[in-house]
Amino acid sequence: MIRKFKLLILIGFIISSCSSSKKLDIWTKQSKIKEVKNFESQLNPNSEFLNQNVSLSESIYPKVKEFEMANPLIIRREKTSLLPVYAEYFYSKPDSILRYVSYDWENNRYGNYFDKKKDWETQSKKLTEYNAEYERIKKQLISEFGQPIEQDNQPQETKSNYGGPDYLSRNTIWESDKKFMKLNMIFGASTYRIRLYYYWK
Repeated sequence: MIRKFKLLILIGFIISSCSSSKKLDIWTKQSKIKEVKNFESQLNPNSEFLNQNVSLSESIYPKVKEFEMANPLIIRREKTSLLPVYAEYFYSKPDSILRYVSYDWENNRYGNYFDKKKDWETQSKKLTEYNAEYERIKKQLISEFGQPIEQDNQPQETKSNYGGPDYLSRNTIWESDKKFMKLNMIFGASTYRIRLYYYWK
């Protein structure tokens, strides 16, 4: 199993080095949500703005109870690499200030259960590609934010907290006195996703 993972990592590095030129467009300023909307519109006028009821848990965003949160601004960007990107911007209602940001590289994130289920078998065969995409994103984040305080070098076998099947995951964390940021991959247990999220303290 370990040898298989090491081979996977090597292939992943090769693939990611070939695709590392794809720019990682993320918004890092704590600003009014209007600025974020302009940023996304300028990136691609054809991106799709979605209307979804989404909430945050305290385990993901510890300060969520301190604010009256609006439904997030959600954009489905056009697919330019392995997976489409869903950008989700959570902001407080009274002042429209951005509080929490999530970027999800995921197929059919808001599709219905049956469509997603049909896709799981296809995605389950793409561990090498997911790992390479993770490395690509991680490399660009390191170039912008420096070395993380915590990281792994390969997918880790992870037990489900909810009694489901085990799955593979990866985690990389950056933290300062002002911001917390985490890059996470979940592969298996009916979830195939890479997620970058961060919030201001």
